[in-house]
Amino acid sequence: MIKINEDERRDFFRIDDEIYLDFEAISEDEYADAPNTLKDLHENAFSLSADFATLNNKTHPLLNNIKQLHPDIGEYLEVLNSKIDSLSQQMLYDNSSFDQDKVNPANLSASGIQFSSSDNFETGQAIKLELVLLPEKIGVLVFGRVVKSSKNHLSVMFEYMRPEDQELMIKHNLNKQMTDLREKKDSE
Repeated sequence: MIKINEDERRDFFRIDDEIYLDFEAISEDEYADAPNTLKDLHENAFSLSADFATLNNKTHPLLNNIKQLHPDIGEYLEVLNSKIDSLSQQMLYDNSSFDQDKVNPANLSASGIQFSSSDNFETGQAIKLELVLLPEKIGVLVFGRVVKSSKNHLSVMFEYMRPEDQELMIKHNLNKQMTDLREKKDSE
């Protein structure tokens, strides 16, 4: 579990994206316990997809080496990996309140998020967010504080998240940015 400091926030870039988002205000006691909650996430089906994605990132270079030396074995391992990913994504949907209606546009970075919301929150309110990064279908649990709440928008600064989830968000944002640039170039 990491606590994001102010200097790190400047290192992250923001993207416009569509993500699944479920959020709720939480008590200060629950917020203070966020590090323990995140430490125990390996037992949580919601974060299983993130755990598998982290493992995929670690094993990707090994799989590439296997594919070069033994293409058939490499292809077989990729199929097995896809099956495991599919199972983790199904568990994500089965064990969360995933609702397609909660897929919304957001401005996202690895240190915060801004999105449309009709809910009113006080500045400084502790909040728990469940994000599903799409199209990868990676579940990420984040704790943060409301930094701005206006009539239709909510801005949340992330304060507590697992380091591996932050890395997945950074990778997701880079991939999304590359996809957007490719699409822009193709449309010109």
